[in-house]
Amino acid sequence: MSEVALSEEPPFERLGTLLPGDRIERRPGLFQRFDFHAGTVTVPALLWSRDEPTGRLVIAFNGAVRRTPGKDPQEIFQRRTWVDDFDADVLFISDPTLRTDNQISIGWGQGAPGRFALPAMAQTARFVAECLEVPSAARLYFGTSAGGFQALQAAARDEGSRALVNNPQIDWTKYIPVYVTTIARQSYEGATPEDTSENFPDRTSTAHAFAEFGHIPRTRCLLNAASENDALAQLPALVDALPAQSGERSCFDVSLYSDVRGGHNPLSKAATAAAVNAIVSEAADE
Repeated sequence: MSEVALSEEPPFERLGTLLPGDRIERRPGLFQRFDFHAGTVTVPALLWSRDEPTGRLVIAFNGAVRRTPGKDPQEIFQRRTWVDDFDADVLFISDPTLRTDNQISIGWGQGAPGRFALPAMAQTARFVAECLEVPSAARLYFGTSAGGFQALQAAARDEGSRALVNNPQIDWTKYIPVYVTTIARQSYEGATPEDTSENFPDRTSTAHAFAEFGHIPRTRCLLNAASENDALAQLPALVDALPAQSGERSCFDVSLYSDVRGGHNPLSKAATAAAVNAIVSEAADE
């Protein structure tokens, strides 16, 4: 293993490819970059460990990625410069759908034909949490927009975990048509969004995934009522498809705010960090 220092960042340790059954350990003050290979999917990941153990893990997922020439999208880990603001260790997971051989900016963890990525992404999170001995209740899945969709999907596969999402896609087929059509075509061999939704409802809708896994993670969803797609497409997709049990609905908290200028953009660093830390602190007290 070699260490390469990044400009204005802590040391960056490259671990190569890890497999189920391997181990990863806390290395305080380091970014540990590795790929986790599960089944037919390889998941790019980056782990940050605080100086002192916290017993908490935030699992963060990318939203839309700005593609630039010469930049590998699997080396983009959004908000990695925020780690000092989080009261937890942080695992960043990049979407394997975005590769150097395509120009996709939003993939929703759909992967390639025959290589659905979300289960492997969820397995990556559980692998790290188990190595660090972080219990499910102290695992917080976090993301905004497409990252929020991925966070909810991964949390659905980790019973007892929690989620914090900001303006997530509840159903990605109800998002901007050009991005939706691209993923349906590339990840499902030319399928239409309508066919994809009909054939794979648990892959396109987080609410259907909750029903599929029989688990609704304890979630705080921060949603801008002034964002048209979030308020008029995504929120109804959640309400219409959630299981009917009132007891289960109560653990999914939708907190509305109104920011016309902000629109679909995520909340500020300060507001996001405050929300993350409030939840991980609450988990530690239980």
